[in-house]
Amino acid sequence: MKRPDLAVVFEEGIPDDQFAEFKDAVSASGLDVVVESRPAAGPYAGVEWFIPTAIVFFVAKSYFDGFLKEAGKGHYQLLKSKLSKTAAKTMQSPRIEPVLLGTKGKLREDSPYSLALSIYAEANDGNTFKLLLPKPSYQPDHEQIVCSFLNFLNDYHEGVKVLGDIGFYTAIQPPGRTILVHMSEESKQIEWVDHRK
Repeated sequence: MKRPDLAVVFEEGIPDDQFAEFKDAVSASGLDVVVESRPAAGPYAGVEWFIPTAIVFFVAKSYFDGFLKEAGKGHYQLLKSKLSKTAAKTMQSPRIEPVLLGTKGKLREDSPYSLALSIYAEANDGNTFKLLLPKPSYQPDHEQIVCSFLNFLNDYHEGVKVLGDIGFYTAIQPPGRTILVHMSEESKQIEWVDHRK
């Protein structure tokens, strides 16, 4: 089954108005955009940053390698604007972070990253990037973070940047083929988050 170029998947019960608006805004001829709900997740066991968030945005490799080459950079600017604004608005709305339970010493109580929303994007080698977004309590600029991530993806798919540029250690196989990334507060650049630390 062919993956959509862009997608938003969210747990049932989350209002979908802004996701429908996002789809309407970025839809274009030749672009496959999907917005769908999924049943609320039950308990998970695993490293918390790899747990699926309640809302997931997805950007396929085909967006950069296929559609964008045909449509031009105008749509890329539109995507940056709409995705960053939708993500920021979603993170600002009242939302309860999922409750994490675990045995003593196995659960980070000070994790800065939200389990409410994340952005996934296909890499060139079968891996997937997952952008970790800070919790609203850290008062981050979510629009800037999303724009920085999309700029990195564009450079990556054009061959301007490689995995080593974000500090990823290419000799390891990331769990679930997911490369965790975040925006550095100091450099404002996308960097690898080493799950082993």
